[in-house]
Amino acid sequence: MAIIYEDALKKNIASGNLLPVYILFGEDAFLKTTYLNKISRSIAEPDDVFNYCKFTGSCDLQAVYDAAMQLPFMSERKCIILNDYNFLDCSKADFERLTELLQEIPPEVTLIMYFDSVETDHKKGAKFKKLISCAEKSGGAAVLLNHRSRGELVKMLCDGAAKRKCRMDSVVGNYLVET
Repeated sequence: MAIIYEDALKKNIASGNLLPVYILFGEDAFLKTTYLNKISRSIAEPDDVFNYCKFTGSCDLQAVYDAAMQLPFMSERKCIILNDYNFLDCSKADFERLTELLQEIPPEVTLIMYFDSVETDHKKGAKFKKLISCAEKSGGAAVLLNHRSRGELVKMLCDGAAKRKCRMDSVVGNYLVET
């Protein structure tokens, strides 16, 4: 079971070769939302009623399946977003339908599953491991987005200052992160 991290996701988005399935999970809600928006907006804008579909956890899974099986309209790709689907408490038939969807996703569709409030445990959760496995079989990826370390945050601040033609010492970056 391979799980990728933020650096690999950045490279994938920059390459333009989007995967058919992304499962975004982890502790950092800001990073999950940021990458959700980057992936989805590279496919379709949220006001594109034909090629952008967003579903919440309380949705009918058949509607998600039907939307995914429809071809994109006047576009190369279609984006389906499934937010906080509670795969832990769903019926066995719904879970099977979800795994079937992850494995049969059409090549012109990108399905993005992300979890804000549903607990995901990629080390112990058997159902979550199965979701990740099904995503991998279709050429997709599970992306673990946890909080950045202090060193990564300091480097990000210093690099951001350098891009703006300023200089920031790592001591100042450390102070900013600490406060």
